[in-house]
Amino acid sequence: MAVIDNIRELAQKTYYTINGSQNDDEGGDQVEFENNFIMGFNLWLDEYETETYWNEVRVDDYELTTINDTTTYAFDLPDEYRTPVFSQDKYLKLVNDGTVIANFKLVDPNQRVVDDEVNRPDRATFVGRKIVLSRKPRAEEVGSKIVLDVVKYFPRLTRENDDVLSLIYSDQIAVLGVAKNNSLADVTKVALSPSFAQKYANELQKAVAANNATNEVEELRRTSYGYITGIW
Repeated sequence: MAVIDNIRELAQKTYYTINGSQNDDEGGDQVEFENNFIMGFNLWLDEYETETYWNEVRVDDYELTTINDTTTYAFDLPDEYRTPVFSQDKYLKLVNDGTVIANFKLVDPNQRVVDDEVNRPDRATFVGRKIVLSRKPRAEEVGSKIVLDVVKYFPRLTRENDDVLSLIYSDQIAVLGVAKNNSLADVTKVALSPSFAQKYANELQKAVAANNATNEVEELRRTSYGYITGIW
């Protein structure tokens, strides 16, 4: 099927969900109907892509750049990537010839440098499209690569490109997401929005659960006092 046929099919599903009938526009009205759906879909996509680190657009062990000096400690994340992955036991690594020579915890900007941290672990954060390290690279780290997990932006839907349709969890979640937003904007259908919102929340919950499926139990990390010596 052509790109616009796929878009028209999803637009009709959304229109039917909201109105209980199919749209019968033709000519210029049909083009306007399709363009309005594309706009609504992309607005919904803005909220959908931030719900979790979707596996379809995740890149593990992404090589951000090579360290060239001992003065630069902030590095740009390319525009096509939305964010690094912040998760327990997930680190930014400095890798030299396949060997990890340093690990930086990925943290909130306020936690990048903690003055009273006893062990003062290396840390990194994401500020204004830049990956910022808690310290400058050391001489022995020059030439190593910065490696971390990142998530791309979903490609936006256009009349010429529908790649995003194969990346979202299901047509149903897209239909309900767009319907939820459209019904909220329409005073005459505002009474329907709680139903769409609840159905969408249920579908989203299933999608996030499937995306994050694991049999590993996250364990509470306790502070290590191994550095304490002597008698108190």
